Amino acid sequence: MKAIIMAGGKGTRLRPLTCNIPKPMMPILEKPVMEYTIELLKKHNIMDIGVTLAYLPDKIISYFGDGKNFGVNLMYFLEDKPLGTAGSVKNAEKFLDDTFIVISGDALTDIDISQAIKYHESKKSIATLVLKEVSVPLDYGVVVTEKDGMIKGFLEKPSWSEVFSDKVNTGIYVLDPMIFSFYEKEQKFDFSNDLFPILLKESLPMYAYVAEGYWCDIGNIQQYFKSQVDVLKKIVKVNVKGTEIKEGVWLGKNCEIHESSKIVAPVYIGANTKIYENTEIGPYCSIGRNNIISRGSTIKRSVILDYSYIGDNVEVRGAVLCKNVQLESRASVFEDAAIGDETIIGSRTIIKPGVKIWPNKVIEASTVVKTNVIWAGNVSNSLFGKKGISGEINVDITPELVSKIGSAYGAILKNNARVAISCSDDGAAQMFKYSLATGLLSLGIEVYDFKRMTLAMTRFATLFFGVNGAIHVAVDREEPQNVNIFFIDKNGVNIDKTQEREIENNFYREDFRRIKYDDFKQITHISDTSEIYYRSIINRLSVKEIRKNRFKIVLSTRNHLLNATVQKILFELKVNVKIYDNYKDLVGMSKEIKSSGADLGVILSDESESAIIIDEKGNIIKEDLYEGLKNFIMLKSSNLHYLVVPVTSSRIMESIATMCSVEFIRTKTSHKSILKVYLNKEDEISRREIIDSYLISLDALSVLSLTLNFMAESNIKLSSIVEKFPLYYKNKKDILCPWNMKGKVMRNLIEENPSKSIELIEGVRLNYEEAWALVLPDSDEPFCRLFAEANNYKEAERISIELSKRIEDLVSADIEI
Repeated sequence: MKAIIMAGGKGTRLRPLTCNIPKPMMPILEKPVMEYTIELLKKHNIMDIGVTLAYLPDKIISYFGDGKNFGVNLMYFLEDKPLGTAGSVKNAEKFLDDTFIVISGDALTDIDISQAIKYHESKKSIATLVLKEVSVPLDYGVVVTEKDGMIKGFLEKPSWSEVFSDKVNTGIYVLDPMIFSFYEKEQKFDFSNDLFPILLKESLPMYAYVAEGYWCDIGNIQQYFKSQVDVLKKIVKVNVKGTEIKEGVWLGKNCEIHESSKIVAPVYIGANTKIYENTEIGPYCSIGRNNIISRGSTIKRSVILDYSYIGDNVEVRGAVLCKNVQLESRASVFEDAAIGDETIIGSRTIIKPGVKIWPNKVIEASTVVKTNVIWAGNVSNSLFGKKGISGEINVDITPELVSKIGSAYGAILKNNARVAISCSDDGAAQMFKYSLATGLLSLGIEVYDFKRMTLAMTRFATLFFGVNGAIHVAVDREEPQNVNIFFIDKNGVNIDKTQEREIENNFYREDFRRIKYDDFKQITHISDTSEIYYRSIINRLSVKEIRKNRFKIVLSTRNHLLNATVQKILFELKVNVKIYDNYKDLVGMSKEIKSSGADLGVILSDESESAIIIDEKGNIIKEDLYEGLKNFIMLKSSNLHYLVVPVTSSRIMESIATMCSVEFIRTKTSHKSILKVYLNKEDEISRREIIDSYLISLDALSVLSLTLNFMAESNIKLSSIVEKFPLYYKNKKDILCPWNMKGKVMRNLIEENPSKSIELIEGVRLNYEEAWALVLPDSDEPFCRLFAEANNYKEAERISIELSKRIEDLVSADIEI
């Protein structure tokens, strides 16, 4: 029996505790919660363990290594992109060659998994879900079963009116490897939302094992604290690090506790911690390693991690302090407060109940902190990431902060500039949109409200209305607690790094011009933007030709607004549409297309930025093939004489340029860099036509419409178009690379390779006879992104392995020095 520990979670609800540490490494009485999971598996003779990783994977790998120090064998499987629970386990398919168990690396449990395995075998089950009875199941996935344990239904996070059971999903599964046949590798796929409903629909044997014992998911700060208390109270059967010197009092090695101090059980005090006179610790306290607790301080029902300094007469009640926190004399921290790493709390400061303080902050003396402290202070991270400005709603991203961001953006524009705002079809997005408007108006910016739109629609409308820029707010449907704020320039493309830095500088300096009362502009509400967008797509098409073909397509999208627009367009084109509800089920959708005789199927992303298209034969067109198709359609639908693509693009694009008799150019990866090359090179068509043509490639709905148009005009099937594209194999990998090593890695790669084989457009691109590779330092995380492409999979994999080993050797050599 093998096991998979799922250890890729970011732990967003645990922030600020997890800002610098992955959730499975959160300590419970000085041991990472994942260590308890490994000990449980070992107790049940499961020694071969795979670990799926995503967020801060180096922290986990460096602690656990190959597992030998813990008496097990560990293998790691890293996600290049978020794949969901089932998608991440698919990466370990070759490792999982027999019945296996999946267990969370961020839950504390002593459930008898041997009994669960025996139950699975006795039922001849494909999938066995380990359930636990809870009194209040509202925050969990509820599972409904028959009397014999067969599962008949699921319900995620029900309301009280929907609670049909008190048996909830623990995230522990015993699975047969045949489950992998229901979805593809690199496909975002969840067990609860995607795989199990498919098994249920197919009437395959799926059972629930209701377990005895303890189980607690440390999903938020309250549950994290509860897990500490339950270990101290011996409710959960686990091995506690340290020595129990008396009932309920555990000490690590080399602790110094003054005889006048009062230690009230149950309490855990980690190694090398020093406690001075007249202090009171406990009950229900977990103190980590190497802490100093000064005279007269009292700590009750609290968790303090490692290397913290507690000054004289400090009061801590029901709070969590992360690593290297400094509480100066007479500071007070109250219930449900959480203080991030490397934070200094000045003397006589009061941290009110429920306040969260992010890492690396300095709170001045005698301050009363009533609200979360997220951005202010010594912030080391940039505002911008891959999805603009992102964060958890009303935690990282608040209305007050967003208003300030609006002012920071307005400050980089000229007086009397016009800026458009738009949002997804969500209440939170609408709230933040109007917060942006407040910040913009305060600087005298005229605001155009495009109302509810997709990001692709906003790009079009920005150019159409001739505004100076736009900001689009969208709730992230993959992580609905998060919001993304996108910034667009006057041409409808993402702003570049230079403008991002200007906004950040303004934000941190609060360097905003203020206007007098008579200079304020109004918000102009534009109600027919989506209608103009819809009409612009129709106007590009040969409507009569498309109608003649009576196309039939299968459509899937989660965005209600986008769905309505797509159906309106397809209705006018007399295209027969069948809605496919299971958004991520590519295999099922492929079968549906073939069985129904559809001409194609399409899965549109939430903001219509990309798509997965499936041809009439059931072949899946995604990633490089989709990029190839969209560029082919863009060239066939425009007067462009060039094809400009980012340096990461497949060699498929070179063939497409040849097929369309245009010149081929590679450039940097940003939208602005690509558009700049088009504008510099294309001199036979107007600037507006160039921008319009490029925006087609950024809008999946336009690509779909124009694909149908090309099929109709050319009387050709979709499969016949894609079959003309050559087949290449691309291997993508993320390699851990500290920030201070990225320059050295790039320099060594350049020095070690012949100059003729190197291109330095962005990153280091190495050209081989029948292959290429690109090493691109990531701008947001301590990684180098490696792309390797060749005519065959083995060659791409060989190049990828060689380069990744070279980078790893360079990094490890530097660490050893």
